[in-house]
Amino acid sequence: MIREWSQQRYVMVAPVVLATIGAFLIVDERRNEAGGILIGSYRGSHVEVVGCTVPMPLDVRSRYRFDRRDPGHQAAALKAWHASGRTETFVGEWHTHPEPHPTPSGRDRQTWADIMKKNPNPLVFLIGGWESLWWAVGERGLVVEAVPLDSEPGALLAAAKSLP
Repeated sequence: MIREWSQQRYVMVAPVVLATIGAFLIVDERRNEAGGILIGSYRGSHVEVVGCTVPMPLDVRSRYRFDRRDPGHQAAALKAWHASGRTETFVGEWHTHPEPHPTPSGRDRQTWADIMKKNPNPLVFLIGGWESLWWAVGERGLVVEAVPLDSEPGALLAAAKSLP
């Protein structure tokens, strides 16, 4: 999947990322929000997302809240950093909302503002809903919604169904 957030600046997302996140949007997983970090690299002015983490034991999950608290997310980012020769890193975060078509809450926007203060690079933010995804890129304190450049309808759920 490819998304554009400003003229000729793109986010490229590996199918395995969509499949992994999609697994948390199926009926049995809709009870509580889920989330994790996005791992990838910067390719010039573009962001490539190649992996993600999933909820871990110390994370807080409820119907309308996901708080990433488990140090395993940071450990996964560091592992990717070292294994890739320092090219793959934390490039954003994802979480789900219990609704068909998600939009960011005030709390989401505040969390992203806090994350952007600590990271000068563009960051990808994704909210997964039951029927669609909301994507944005945050940079220098601004969050800009990213628009699809390829066919997206059903891509997430189709990818999730392809998991073993």
